[in-house]
Amino acid sequence: MPSEQGSAGNKVKKLCVWALLTAVCLITGYIESLLSLAFIAPGVKIGLANSIACVLVFSGDIKGAVAVNLSRILLSALLFGSPVSLAFSLAGGAASLCTMLLLKKVPFFSVIGISALGGVLHNAAQCAVGIAFIGMGAVYYLPVLIFFGMSCGAAVGFLSALILKRMKKG
Repeated sequence: MPSEQGSAGNKVKKLCVWALLTAVCLITGYIESLLSLAFIAPGVKIGLANSIACVLVFSGDIKGAVAVNLSRILLSALLFGSPVSLAFSLAGGAASLCTMLLLKKVPFFSVIGISALGGVLHNAAQCAVGIAFIGMGAVYYLPVLIFFGMSCGAAVGFLSALILKRMKKG
């Protein structure tokens, strides 16, 4: 019987950590929306909230990465967005998370490299959604999205690597 209570307690603790991380993602995303980079290129954000998904993936908490990412995307659309923004965010989030999960298994990729590629595929998936909404004209924005996806993804990867290094130190 005590092991059942311990197991239930661990599940509750994990759920609370995921909820807290989701809240941090929402706050980070909101602050980023206030500090818009739209003057550089419309729709470009650094994506600091993605560092939490990256840290969860590299610390082995795949369920947490999926739960936090999905919760963050759904709540962000509900609080700050629209159904259209939800479509863009779901596509980008799924593409970047799948990229991280797949490339984590490849030994010669670093956290920074994987995050940069995740950023590129995030933006490529969003471009695909753009094509569905506005047509093939969205393809012309893809080079800009690839550049910023790689740059911002590398920055997020660098932040994630610092957090992971700090976590290992304890």
